[in-house]
Amino acid sequence: MAYTNKAYANAVRDGMFNTDDVPAHVAREIREYEAAIDQHSQIVMRMRRDEFSDRDFADTMIEYSEEAIGDMVCAVRELREKRKESIKSAALSHNDDMRKVAECAA
Repeated sequence: MAYTNKAYANAVRDGMFNTDDVPAHVAREIREYEAAIDQHSQIVMRMRRDEFSDRDFADTMIEYSEEAIGDMVCAVRELREKRKESIKSAALSHNDDMRKVAECAA
């Protein structure tokens, strides 16, 4: 049975991992997070198998990977928020500059 992390699935559904609207360096970082999430998802699927006699250890690893995925989803969310704030700040600075130019010209 395939494993799907709910936090990651919701983030994908919400477009958080879509890189069409971000600069190349941000897109690369988001893709790296997504690759790491994929690796942790594979760990969860593998550790669920019956081959592991130490179920406590396997369950601990599953929990660790699920938490790591959640943390990476949060990191991407924060990365996008920082980007929004940076864009907003740049727009405000531009507006301030244009206002100063207009004041000087008057």
